[in-house]
Amino acid sequence: MTASPETHPDALEASADDFALDDFGLADEFALATQTPLLPLLVARIEASGGRITFVEFMGDALGHPEHGYYSRTGLAWGRDGDYETSPEVHPIFGYLWARQVLECWQRLGEPSVFALVEVGCGSGAFMRAMLTWLRARAPRCFAAVRPVMLDGHANRLADQRAHLAGAGFEVEHALTSDWLARAKRVTGVVISNEFFDALPVHLVRREGERLFERYVTHEDGTLAFADGPLSTPAIAATFARLGLQPGDGALAEIGLAAAEAMRAITSKVERGYVLSIDYGYPARDLYASWRRQGTLMAFRRHSPQPDPLAEPGRLDLTVHVDFTSLAAAAEGFEAASLVSQAEALMALGLGEALRTASQRASADAQRFAADRRAAEVLCEPEGLGRIRVLALAKGAPLDGLRCLRPVLA
Repeated sequence: MTASPETHPDALEASADDFALDDFGLADEFALATQTPLLPLLVARIEASGGRITFVEFMGDALGHPEHGYYSRTGLAWGRDGDYETSPEVHPIFGYLWARQVLECWQRLGEPSVFALVEVGCGSGAFMRAMLTWLRARAPRCFAAVRPVMLDGHANRLADQRAHLAGAGFEVEHALTSDWLARAKRVTGVVISNEFFDALPVHLVRREGERLFERYVTHEDGTLAFADGPLSTPAIAATFARLGLQPGDGALAEIGLAAAEAMRAITSKVERGYVLSIDYGYPARDLYASWRRQGTLMAFRRHSPQPDPLAEPGRLDLTVHVDFTSLAAAAEGFEAASLVSQAEALMALGLGEALRTASQRASADAQRFAADRRAAEVLCEPEGLGRIRVLALAKGAPLDGLRCLRPVLA
């Protein structure tokens, strides 16, 4: 077979016995072709920092660099066409059910005429769009009171979300999270997030005997690698001391100082109301259980886990499971409920009833009903989205008996 211009205009057919080809040069060409724009910037930062940076710094840049970060880039795809699929992209029923919870929160707060509905880390915008769609159709008085706010850390995401919501006819305030948090005014209402805290940067630690080491990012000839060193901040040891826990001997673990600080800042903006956090995570005693050897850090591309979280920075999504114990502790002045799974919360919010109602039109549109039922299964799958946890917090409002927390089998 002869080389074609579609492969390379200068390519020649190689023989299995031709050992004169520069295969090392080919490897170098491949390395340059797969190098991300962020990689040389990270290498330069490592050099300027004395040869290493914390994983917090690496993850912060890999996901949030203003130009080359994963979430900052233009054209970021979501759902089946992206690198992962979150619950709002599975089906609008996810947002519709949580809108029922928003309605109950409004009622429990005395049906205020001005009611903030704040979403943090809004992704594609599908979650807010679904909630507002349901409120407009099913709860017009609450909808009239709602002042929706969508917060994100990246300008390109705000632009995408603005277009998504405007296309549905909704007037929504869009703001950078840091700008909104800097305002003096506090709100009454609901702050809700879906898979927000699990994308905030973490410190990586390793326990060896009685000592804790931090895992840093270094490089060798432009290739990123891990290297252990002393803790970069006493806040790491202080967090474990406060929890009364440590990772198992020889185990890796993550510490989400940024997640706790974000929760502290977000809850400080709430005068009265609820904070609902839907995320992958565990109570601290389970997150740092002695049997958990490799932590929870994962990298994803095209819905598949990737073996090296340092590879192709800016092109891989990075995620960790959050420490819900520390998140709840950071919400000063709030009452925290026991965690429930997403599957339990959605069933308590009426997913079963919604499916039964949908089944009544199955004979007229069997294909649509099959898609609805499959979406419900995906949202509640025990080994998938169904195992996401829900942390409900309340301030100046009753938490007991909140609909999403009610036992499914009473």
